[in-house]
Amino acid sequence: MGIIRVLPPETSRLIAAGEVIDRPAAALRELVDNAIDAGAGEISVRIEAGGIGLLSVSDDGRGMDREDLELCVLEHATSKIRNADDLLTTRSLGFRGEALASIAAAARLEILTMAEASASAFRLLAAPGSPTAVEAAAGRRGSTVTVQGLFEDFPARKQFLKRPQAEAALCRQVLSDKASAHPELVFRYASGQAAAETFLASDFRGRCAQLHPELPSPLLHELGFSGEGFTGRIVAVGPAFSRADRRLMQVFVNRRRVQEWSLLQALDYAYADYLPGGAHPAVFLFLEIDPALADFNIHPAKREVRFKDAEAPRRAIVSALRSFLGGLSRRDPGQMVPPPELELPLPPLEARTGEFRPIEVPGGRAPSIRSESGPSDGRSVTRPTWEDFDAVRERSSPLPKPGSAARGFRYLGRALGPFLVFEKDDALWFLDQHAAHERLLFDELSERPVEVQELLFPESFAPEDEAEDRKIASMLGELAEAGFALERDGDAWSVTAAPAALARNAAEALREVASSPGEPGGALRAVRALSACRAAVKDGDELEDGAAEALIERALALPEPRCPHGRPIWSRLTRAQLYALVRRTV
Repeated sequence: MGIIRVLPPETSRLIAAGEVIDRPAAALRELVDNAIDAGAGEISVRIEAGGIGLLSVSDDGRGMDREDLELCVLEHATSKIRNADDLLTTRSLGFRGEALASIAAAARLEILTMAEASASAFRLLAAPGSPTAVEAAAGRRGSTVTVQGLFEDFPARKQFLKRPQAEAALCRQVLSDKASAHPELVFRYASGQAAAETFLASDFRGRCAQLHPELPSPLLHELGFSGEGFTGRIVAVGPAFSRADRRLMQVFVNRRRVQEWSLLQALDYAYADYLPGGAHPAVFLFLEIDPALADFNIHPAKREVRFKDAEAPRRAIVSALRSFLGGLSRRDPGQMVPPPELELPLPPLEARTGEFRPIEVPGGRAPSIRSESGPSDGRSVTRPTWEDFDAVRERSSPLPKPGSAARGFRYLGRALGPFLVFEKDDALWFLDQHAAHERLLFDELSERPVEVQELLFPESFAPEDEAEDRKIASMLGELAEAGFALERDGDAWSVTAAPAALARNAAEALREVASSPGEPGGALRAVRALSACRAAVKDGDELEDGAAEALIERALALPEPRCPHGRPIWSRLTRAQLYALVRRTV
């Protein structure tokens, strides 16, 4: 006797429902999508017990007549498409016809609806294992869908739900996603005994500010971009605000929140010159693309999208953001650097046993550069001269030499290793000498072609895994433009030429360059940034006063006051901020 069995209808329906409805937030997402597709202007959401006990969505959309109401809970019943070809043109959020049937298979479902042309409202009642009932009822135009007891009859599924507070947070995030993408609609949200929230803004910038109050409103900006077959808006937050995670990097394609890595990478890449490693921007992308160029029918919840050509929108996004950020850095530099922390934690008085030490100001006829040993450890200290630095630095451009002291600032000296301290515009400034010199060298290198050096003895480069090997292979043309010549050597690569500035340890440099973002010109930029970093004055190097003053002067004139890796090259404290630090009134 065979072992294959046809599952009972109720079991197969529950399995299918689990692909679409796995928790209250998924049910809410589908119901809000239906309300938006129905042309609603206002949508109200109410949940109790995290949506497990009750979830209700009301809208003022078109509603349904009795015939449509009876059909809407059947499997694959939809008003959005008629055949497969419609997937190439539909702009509706829903189209699979699975949501209401899946909810009815997992919970008690009630729909109260009235179409504009109907003389009466109608109510539908459905529950797992029970026949569907439809009756006339009192109501208004639009629909109210109520879901109660989600997975109440299916404990095996219910045990995987989170606590009600966690499920409520997921529901709030779903509504936030929908409200972000549809600023023209009014959304209301109520959860348990908490105060109800209402979102009324009519533009993307205002809606993002409402939904994410942690964002500093003055740093929010809205800009647009377009290309063949697509347009879009971006709400960009100035780099003075950033996060260690990507929670506030959000991508919406045709009004759906998606996890599209290539677009998230494009956003990170656009901010790369303005944020240090490990920091991510707060930026919201709203892309509208011709449905024929994007396929959402690859995930039951439509959380993924496949593009026919992803490069065109990526380039437009990066170009728009870089142009905006470059202008912002010149127009309002304060939006590019986080404000200094004014509340400095101080140890108790009895714990302050150290001595006060004045800032050491190098002067006299000290060498231009001096290596420091830090705390005395009994080891000898090498004091190199300019000539001791590698030839790369000499070719790239040495540090500025001493010149006039009348430069509009007063140089005070060096502090805490890499910082040059000076007064300017009634403020105390701190310049990172390595970052500043690195930026100057990077800008100079960007104005001339890369110098290539043939290696007398080729270096072997062994990829760490197949993914890195495939990436190297796909980047051969770009790496050649950046100065690397590679030949296949079994499972490894042989590096026969490299940028002159990186010829020493060329294989190590290749690995770092290959890890650069996969954008046009990414390898060439990485070569210049790495070359500048290696040639720039280091944190422990001590400069003569004149050389330090010349470096400060050139750094203050930079159009982009950040190193190639995104770190700000200076910070400052105004007189008012310094007074606040010591609780002194002016």
